[in-house]
Amino acid sequence: MLKLTEREPRRVYLERTVMMVLLLVPSVFLQGTRSLLVAAVSVLSCMIADALCCLMRKMKYDSKDSAVPFWGLAAAMMMPATIPVGLIIVSSVLCVVVGKHLFGGSDNIIFCPPAISTAFLIICYPAQMLYFPRYGDKAAAFSEYTGALNRSIEYSLNLRSVPSQSMGDIVMGLVPGAVGAVFVGIIFICGLCMAFRRSNSALVTLPCLFTAGLLAFFFPRASISGLESVVYELSSEYFVFITVFLAAEPYRIPQRKAGKIIYGIVFGYTTMMFRVFGQTEGGSVFALLITCALTDSFDRVVENMIYWKKTYLNTFEKSKKQVQVGTPKLTDTQEIVLPEKYRFNTPPIDGKITRHKRSRKAEETASESAAPPDKDAKTPTSDPVNKSNTLIGNMVEKLKNSRTNNTAANSDNTDDTAHEVTEEEKGNEQK
Repeated sequence: MLKLTEREPRRVYLERTVMMVLLLVPSVFLQGTRSLLVAAVSVLSCMIADALCCLMRKMKYDSKDSAVPFWGLAAAMMMPATIPVGLIIVSSVLCVVVGKHLFGGSDNIIFCPPAISTAFLIICYPAQMLYFPRYGDKAAAFSEYTGALNRSIEYSLNLRSVPSQSMGDIVMGLVPGAVGAVFVGIIFICGLCMAFRRSNSALVTLPCLFTAGLLAFFFPRASISGLESVVYELSSEYFVFITVFLAAEPYRIPQRKAGKIIYGIVFGYTTMMFRVFGQTEGGSVFALLITCALTDSFDRVVENMIYWKKTYLNTFEKSKKQVQVGTPKLTDTQEIVLPEKYRFNTPPIDGKITRHKRSRKAEETASESAAPPDKDAKTPTSDPVNKSNTLIGNMVEKLKNSRTNNTAANSDNTDDTAHEVTEEEKGNEQK
């Protein structure tokens, strides 16, 4: 079975886009044709912004890149049907420019692009992002909506009050909410289909939903039972939509299985912390931005744990068994080997003899620094062999001169002694 990242990215994003398009069917039926206009404007503006950025960066525009339409449609799914067209274009520009091209392209994305644009609109335009048309009122495509606006389930839970809608209506999406993120039941079905098609990661979605549900069961924000709290928390705002379509994106998650599980647990926990201790709606969007920035860290944590177990824990167990058996003894000497992970820039130690090539100038300078200059040398030579020969010749000449001087001195001494002897003999003869 192929891994998630071994599949072609275009096909994976195309499958995820088709699954997301299915959410527009109940949205158009329940909220009107305005939701279809919001999705179309968001997708087209993202593609145009991507083409302009490629033109400015002098890059070739890839019209078959299915990730950009996917991001544009995902951003539209988290908007209300009554949002102005100008804000849709602003969201698309932020999604492509800041989310993709500002970090260098599709291969260097750190934050989820739709989460960036949605978080910006929630902070800067809360009146247009957090008010939704009443259930049953359909918004026309090219006319202004004049009906009543309502708040979402997340707003009621922030006030520590019980939502007025039943759990069945919440699961079916029969409540005021975003264009596509409100249909929780259909999103779950889409997530199962993508998991079987290997375009989604169940190791991310299941730990995330389990962690958030566990915290909601034991720490409900309203005076309701634990099971009702789980249903309300999982169905409020964009949590299930982000978990299935954005957080489990196969090319933005850790590569190791344990890293994926940790990633899902951290995302679910961070979302609940934003909801419990924060007052701003859309806590899952901000939690996704934080978790995406730590994606590489989860793989590093797993790799360090594996390395620690392999290097230290196994060594300890092996040494423990050896001590129990009776080896090694206290008098034995053992070599201490520094692990490769902590050698840093130190070169490896081995018994090999490596020959380094040195230039002729370096050898001349080395020989000159090693031997003092000779005053008797007539002409300096550049060849080190000739230099050594001249030095040896000078030493031999010095030895010869010293020997000749010694022999001359000895001969003088012998002449003096001989002259003295003859004078003594003459004196004796006279006597």
